[in-house]
This record gives sequence, structure tokens and C-alpha cells, in this order.
Amino acid sequence: MRLITILLLIAVLTSCSIAQDSLHAVPAEHAESFSGRKILATGLVGGFLAGSLVDAYYAWWKGASNPFTFRAEGWFNGSSLGIDKAGHIYTSYFYFHAVRDVMIWGGYDPSTASWWGAGLSGFFAVSIEIGDGLSEYAFDYQDLLCNFAGLGYAVLQTKSPFFRNFNLKWGYVPRDGYRFPPHFTDHYDAHTYWITANVHELLPPSLKAYWPEFLQVGVGYGVDDRITKREMVVGLDLNLEVFSVHNEEISLAQKIVNMFHVPAPAVKFTERTVPRYYLFQKD
Repeated sequence: MRLITILLLIAVLTSCSIAQDSLHAVPAEHAESFSGRKILATGLVGGFLAGSLVDAYYAWWKGASNPFTFRAEGWFNGSSLGIDKAGHIYTSYFYFHAVRDVMIWGGYDPSTASWWGAGLSGFFAVSIEIGDGLSEYAFDYQDLLCNFAGLGYAVLQTKSPFFRNFNLKWGYVPRDGYRFPPHFTDHYDAHTYWITANVHELLPPSLKAYWPEFLQVGVGYGVDDRITKREMVVGLDLNLEVFSVHNEEISLAQKIVNMFHVPAPAVKFTERTVPRYYLFQKD
């Protein structure tokens, strides 16, 4: 999950998103005048992949010299109660969309950007598991399947507009405060993985006027109490993509930021604990 830090840096460095395909490729007749931006997008994507792998090496594999081993921790009954599986799904989903959107912003056509997004997302997922296989963590085929599930859903969203009404998001609220560099895997109980629904678009035309476009509902999954209790969160979510902008860099940033859950009113249900109500979820 440390790769999300790198993605955030990409968003900042490019000043960078709006609806799924509101970023348009540069027309061929103007491609030459935008060659600098295309080179920048290519460099950002390449740096993103390289930086992700280097970060993974120093975070998990440095000094490891184990023989290649396999494991199957379990889907949602392992040591992390499945929060790591949710993280694998979201990571590939985020990786695909971020790469695709940066490349479209740079001038690549959507089809090419999608192929590169899928290829790099899959390559990164396989690379991570191979690295784990040579370390104490071991190769977990279930982790890899979760990565491909997230990637598959992201690709499906680009093919079928209906699925764009249901999006994956991530929230991270550590109880001891944010720090840099972050240690995401050390604070699994700070993660919440969401699936949100665009209620306005799902309503029949006669009811759309009664539900604001920017307001969504979501269901989140997390863990608590040193990863000993599962949590379910039901709450509201903001759809930032409905706010129209006319600057492509801001549009790109808008889209990337919209893959994160903004704290909003919610109810949290934790095993063996009374429900907690939040105006803004804080843990």
C-alpha cells in the first residue's frame, strides 16, 4: 500500500481529474505541439512503476534471501482478517485508473492508455508476489487473484458505463496521527476500503431532482483493536467528479483524488462493540 504515497505525489507534481472519460486524448493533428506533455506523462508513468518497485524492495524485501515459497493465508479469515485482501483489490484498481488517466492527459488515445494501465497494473501485482515469494512473506495466490479482481473491475468500468456508478475508494485515518513517510502496513486498523454508489444516477428520472448529484452512499470494510475485530461502516460519500472544471490538469487531479474517501457522516459497526456514530469518521 505504500505505492499510494507515490500516486499522491504524481497528483501533486502534475497539478493534477473529472468523469471517467472527461480527459480526452490530444487530436492527432495537434500531437506535435503537445509532445512535451506526452513525454512528461510517459516519464511519470515509468517513474511511478519504478518507484513503486523500489519502495517495495526497501519496505519488505531488502536483505531477504529465502528460497521461493508459497502460502495461502486465507481470504477473510487470515491474520489480517482480509483487510490486506481488500487492499490488493483497491491497489490494482487505483493503479489502472491512475496510469490510464495520466496517459490520456498526456495525449495517448484511451485504448492505448487502457492497455498500458492494465499491463502495468498486472505487472506490478505479479512482481510484488514474486518478491514476496523470495522473502519471509511468501507468494500468496489469493493476494494475486484479489489484485486481478480489482484490475478486472477497473477495466469493466471503462467498457460499461453502468459500473461507473459503483466505485472503490480508500480511507486512511491513523489514531496516532499522520506521519511521513507513512507506514501503511503497520496500521491496518487505520484502513477502510469502500464501495460507493452514485445514488443520483441510479434513481429513476422522476426522483433525480430529490437527490443531489455530489452525494453518494457507501459501505466500507475495516478492522479494529489490533486486527482482532472486523468492522463495517455505512455512510455518505462525496462525488467530486460532478463539479465541472475546464482545466485538464485540475480535471486529472480531481479524478485521482475522487478515488479517496473524504470523511463524512457514518455509522461504524464493530464486532462485539456497540455501533459508533460519526459526523466525520475519525478512526
